[in-house]
Amino acid sequence: MKEFIICAAIRIDDSGKVYYGHRHNHCLEALCGELSWFMNRQEVSGIKKTQGFITSQNRFVDRKEGLVIALANDQVLGKKEIRGDELYSEDLY
Repeated sequence: MKEFIICAAIRIDDSGKVYYGHRHNHCLEALCGELSWFMNRQEVSGIKKTQGFITSQNRFVDRKEGLVIALANDQVLGKKEIRGDELYSEDLY
């Protein structure tokens, strides 16, 4: 089965926990919502995290691998608009 990008995601580097959503800002809102009961926004922003995507094989991939997967599956809209070697949720929808 061919692997393709499902949605945006953010992985917390220390714990490996993944938050996902339509766009990366939705992932950040989920992260902040969960942690806000014991951390303020400044403390949450200091957490080391990696932005990326969830694939159809339920894998977290970073923005660079995400771009490779999305291009291989013709998921990127307006290929002339790609910014460097990373995928952004805006490139998908």
